[in-house]
Amino acid sequence: MSTISQPSPAPDAVKLLQRIVRLRSLFKVVAPENLVALKKQIHESKPSGKEAGIEDAGLFYNAGSVFFRYEDPITMGELSRDLEVPLSTATRTMDWLVTNGYARRLPDPKDRRVVLVELTGQGRQTFQAISTFMLGRIEQAMRPLNASERKTFICLLNKVLDAFEQSG
Repeated sequence: MSTISQPSPAPDAVKLLQRIVRLRSLFKVVAPENLVALKKQIHESKPSGKEAGIEDAGLFYNAGSVFFRYEDPITMGELSRDLEVPLSTATRTMDWLVTNGYARRLPDPKDRRVVLVELTGQGRQTFQAISTFMLGRIEQAMRPLNASERKTFICLLNKVLDAFEQSG
C-alpha cells in the first residue's frame, strides 16, 4: 500500500494550531441573555430535519448588516444579492425573521408586484445587541495590538480568509 507524500507543515504552523486547540475554550464566551434567548429561539424554530429557516445568529447578523446599509426598506433581490445567497435562501431567512417579529414585508407603493422588506424595532435592537457583542469581543482580542499591528493583522487575516474562499 502506497502512501501519499504530503509536505511537512512548518513548525510555526504546527505550534500555532496546537495553541489554538489548547486555547479554544477561551473563544467560547458567555453571551448576553438576549443573545442566548435568540440562539434558543433560532434552534427551536427550525423544522426538524430541514434546512429551512435561519441557520444561526451569524446569518441574522449578516441580514441585519444588509438592512443597516440602506436607509429605506429594500427588495428581496437586494437582500439576496447583498447576502450573496440564492433568492430562495433569502426568502427563507425573511420568512423566519417575519415569523419571529424581527422583520416585516411591505408593499412597494410604486409597483404592486414588488415586496419590500425591513427590520422591525425588535429586529434592529437584536441586531445592534449582536453587533455590539461581536465587535466587543474583537476589540478585546485586538487590545494588545497597536494601530500599526492591527492594520497588519487585519490585512494578513483577510489574505488567509481570501485563500480559504478561493479553495472552498
